[in-house]
Amino acid sequence: MKKNLDGLFLFPQQWVDVEARRFAATARQWADKEIISKRLDYQKDYDTLFTFMRKKLMDDIGFERLVLPEENGGYGWNSPTSAPGILTVFTEISRADAAIGFAAAVKYSIFAVIAMKPNINEDLCGELATLYCGDTLKNLALILPSAGFAGTDTPLFYGRSIGASLKASKDGFTLNGSALRPVGSGYDADLFGIIAADAKGKACLAFVPADLKGVKKDRPIKTTGLNGLKNTDVTFKDVRIPKSFAVMREGAIHELYCWLNLLLGGTSLGAAMNFFEILSDWAENRTIKGSSIMKENPLCASVLAAVADEIACARLNAYSLAHIMASPEDTGSTGVYTFAQMLGSRIQQSCINAINRGMELMGSAGYSKEWHVEKHWRDIKTIQSYLSGPGADVPVKMDIARFFFDCKEV
Repeated sequence: MKKNLDGLFLFPQQWVDVEARRFAATARQWADKEIISKRLDYQKDYDTLFTFMRKKLMDDIGFERLVLPEENGGYGWNSPTSAPGILTVFTEISRADAAIGFAAAVKYSIFAVIAMKPNINEDLCGELATLYCGDTLKNLALILPSAGFAGTDTPLFYGRSIGASLKASKDGFTLNGSALRPVGSGYDADLFGIIAADAKGKACLAFVPADLKGVKKDRPIKTTGLNGLKNTDVTFKDVRIPKSFAVMREGAIHELYCWLNLLLGGTSLGAAMNFFEILSDWAENRTIKGSSIMKENPLCASVLAAVADEIACARLNAYSLAHIMASPEDTGSTGVYTFAQMLGSRIQQSCINAINRGMELMGSAGYSKEWHVEKHWRDIKTIQSYLSGPGADVPVKMDIARFFFDCKEV
C-alpha cells in the first residue's frame, strides 16, 4: 500500500517554502522512477549504476548545484533560511540511496563554509565551484578531528585531535598530516576539505585538490556501508596551497559541523523513511499460523509503533535543527553548534533504532539483500559512526556538558 509519508510523519511544513516543496516533489518522483522502482537491478550492478545515477541526478534536476550562488551556476539556495528546504530535498533523494545523499552532504557541508550568506567568499566560490560542482561529477571528502593517538600531543578542537597542521609560507600555506581517515569518498576524492591547525593551534578549513604534489592515498579500505564510496587513509606531506584556499574566519568550523549534522541527519532520515515503506508493505498481509494478521497482534503492533515513533522523532528533530540554523547571524555560534551536535546524534540514534526494531520483526526478510533493508541499516550505521567518531557519542556529550554546565576541562 502506497503511504503518504508527509501525511503520516507530520512536521512544520510552513517552514519549507513553495519553491523547495516543488523541488522536493521532483526529487521524490525522480527517486521513485529511477531507483526505488528498479531496486533489484540497481543492487545487482551497484558500483556501476551508483555513479551513473549520481551523474543522472545532477543532469536531470541539478542536485549538485543546489546551494551554490546563482552567479556561480547554482540555484541560489545559499542562505541559512533555506535549511528546511535543503533538508527536505535530501530526505527525498536518500529514500532511494543514502550513499548518493551522503556524497552530496559532504560536498554541501564543505561548500557551505564559503557559499552561505552572510559569509560568502566570492573568490573561492568562483575558483572552486566551476571545477568541483560543474558538469563533471567530482568527489569531495572531509577530514575531521579525531580521537588522536596515545602519546602524541596535537592541537584540539573541543577535545578532538586535529591531525593536520597548516604553516604559513611566503606564497601561501604548507599542509602536513599523516594517515588521516576522511569522511566520505577519500580514495576517489578530487578535493579534500581538511580541518587543520594553524601555528597558534586554531582550527581552520583548508581546501586541498587531490592531485597536488605531496598528497598520497593508501589502498582502499573495507567499510560496512555506503557502498560505492571508496575510502582510504591519506597522507599530506609538505602540500602547498594558495593562501586563499584556507578559511580562517571565526565560526567557520562550527558552521561546517552544523551543516554536516543537518544534511547527514536528512540522509539517514530518508533511508529510515524508505525502510518504513518497505516494512509497511511487508506487514500488510503477514499472518500468524496462516490466519491472524500479524500487525493486529498487540506485541507485533507495539514493535511497529516503536518504528514509527523513532522515525517521527527523528524527523521532528531534523526540522527543529533546520529551523534553529535558519538565522544567518547564529549559524556559527557555540549554541547552534551544540544543538547541531546534540540533535544530529539523536537523529542518527532514532533512525538506527527504528531499523533495528523492524528488522527483528521481519526476520530473514530484513536481513536479506533483496529487500534492501540491510543496506539501509549498514548505511545509517556507517553515517552514525562517522558523525559520532571513536568512543561512540562521548565527544558529543562533552560538547553538551561544556555548553549547558560550563565545564572547562572535558
